[in-house]
Amino acid sequence: MIGETIRRLRRSKKLTLQKVGAATGLSPGFLSQVEHGQAMPSLASLRKIAEALNTSLFRLLASEVQTSFLVRRDQRKGCNWPGRNVVFELLTPDVYDSQFEVVMTCLRAGQATCDEPLCHGRSDDQEFTVVLSGRVELTISEDLHILDEGDSVLFSSALPHRYRELGDSEARLLSIMHPPSF
Repeated sequence: MIGETIRRLRRSKKLTLQKVGAATGLSPGFLSQVEHGQAMPSLASLRKIAEALNTSLFRLLASEVQTSFLVRRDQRKGCNWPGRNVVFELLTPDVYDSQFEVVMTCLRAGQATCDEPLCHGRSDDQEFTVVLSGRVELTISEDLHILDEGDSVLFSSALPHRYRELGDSEARLLSIMHPPSF
């Protein structure tokens, strides 16, 4: 399903596999395998593909785009990354002209959003996060920050970053990204 979405978006933008490969650093052969469901890209690779296609990660993972501006709790789009106890839920409608997106992240005990800090934006893109519950370690570039319930942070999403749950229970984070980049 992800591969079909990538192929549809790539073709709608009249981009070749070679152009997307040059923009992402991924080989056209690998991209073709992804589009045909023969390979699954990493989270870092999916973010690069989304950026090359000028879309968000959620749009790549979603099967269809919402046209309603209301998102009911039981109708949120989400993704569970294989092999991780991390859930990402898109709280804002998945509309193409949105200037920001809001994502709820649930981290199980000891889990991190990714193995290594990742970036998902350009130098003027921003991410704001508030810890709704739990305690997390936020790595931004080489800096470590401990965030407790109620703490918030604003930073450039172009900087490599990741969140890791520090306690023995679930942590819930609410993040706002401008422009949509997740």
